[in-house]
Amino acid sequence: MTRVVVIGGGAAGMAAASRAKRLNPKMDVVVIERTKWVSFALCGIPYLAGCVVKTLDQLLYYKPEDFVKKRGINLMLETEAVKIDSSRKKIVYRNIKTGDEDEIDWDYLILATGARSRAPKMWPEIKEFENVFYIKHIKTGDEIRRYALKLPYGSNAVIIGAGYVGLEMAENLSRLGLKVTIIEALDRVAPRVLDKDLAEKVEERLKTHGIKVIKNSPVKEFKGGNGKARKVVIEDGEVYGDIFVIGVGIEPNVKLAKDLNLKIGNTGATWTDERTRTSRPDVYAVGDMAEHKDLVTGRMVWRPFAPAANKMGYVAGTNVAGKDAVFSGSVGTSTFKTFDVVVATTGLNRTEAERLGYKVVEASLTAHTKAHYMPEGKEVNLKVIADEETGRILGAQAVGEDESTFWRINVIASLLTTKGTVWDLFLSDVGYAPPLSPVWDPLIIASRLLMRKLGEIPRKV
Repeated sequence: MTRVVVIGGGAAGMAAASRAKRLNPKMDVVVIERTKWVSFALCGIPYLAGCVVKTLDQLLYYKPEDFVKKRGINLMLETEAVKIDSSRKKIVYRNIKTGDEDEIDWDYLILATGARSRAPKMWPEIKEFENVFYIKHIKTGDEIRRYALKLPYGSNAVIIGAGYVGLEMAENLSRLGLKVTIIEALDRVAPRVLDKDLAEKVEERLKTHGIKVIKNSPVKEFKGGNGKARKVVIEDGEVYGDIFVIGVGIEPNVKLAKDLNLKIGNTGATWTDERTRTSRPDVYAVGDMAEHKDLVTGRMVWRPFAPAANKMGYVAGTNVAGKDAVFSGSVGTSTFKTFDVVVATTGLNRTEAERLGYKVVEASLTAHTKAHYMPEGKEVNLKVIADEETGRILGAQAVGEDESTFWRINVIASLLTTKGTVWDLFLSDVGYAPPLSPVWDPLIIASRLLMRKLGEIPRKV
């Protein structure tokens, strides 16, 4: 019997295991997972911390017993792979509870070991402090919540990093009655995804909700005593806190990949081809520990995003089951919501595009998300950038108060996947209804603004 061993029971790993077993029920599919949970939603951690999600179990897509009883997958929970003998195709594993070791052989191996925080490397002193948290696993959200709820109302929460996790955590800790300060090393919030003009709009909204933002301030060290951090040291002084949450510094967990002498890409993640195979054809890598192709630039990228992870797992499971599937890549679509602000991006921002050598044309506008005569209409700030030479769309960003901010970026993402142009965007047959969108949708207005610079007739490339 052919045996597939999956190391890692997160979204990508369980997608791979489930797909392989579905397509080839005769396969022996084994999943090795360090925790007692599988198929978990790490993106829900801030909402678990903020009591929006009531229990940790709600973050599980399926219970472990569903995979065992309904799908016939062999789950080895609270078990870690400690060594791989590549020549004998053996995995040495350890039961975390008992410390007992054994080994298992494999015909196909799927690595889904995810990403890990670099926080302990960046600030080794945090290991001493019970009130400093960084995402280790799904239970981190529960740990943050339990600690925060013990603090007096109005206690100080300090968040390191103004990316997705930091901004979502800011809202949720504020909801618990804490005063929140965000410290960001770079010059803006959401620095990896937003250009400065749109980042400033997000920061303005954060301040209206009482969030203090400190920028251009890398954290040098944590200081405290008696098992608790009291402050962080930055260039211009010190910031005191009662609870600290680190939302920066993750890296692909490629330890086992290196043990197997697999090719590691320039991103630091495990190299894979479009079938999610590694440099060794009987070993696949999926999810946050693997790199894949960016469909806008053709470069290999590392994007630890759940949608890509799930798709990579699906493709790997299909291929080890004897069928054919490819994961051609992604365009980098991401979104988050903090307080009443929805932020969505796809493709390149202007800074990235110019750094890569593109001559950029841009359309930026503020527009209504519904017909102007409809009540409760909101505004969206939209930016679309394109390549001046070809008219090809390179990326888009949007900041707004309603969910249409999100779907408008999804329209651009679809065009990026097919190398769509400004003229393709103009001809996009987006829906119209007065309570849902204006007849001249902001997307179409953006295309018209770009066409003023590029011309009305599509360019031949």
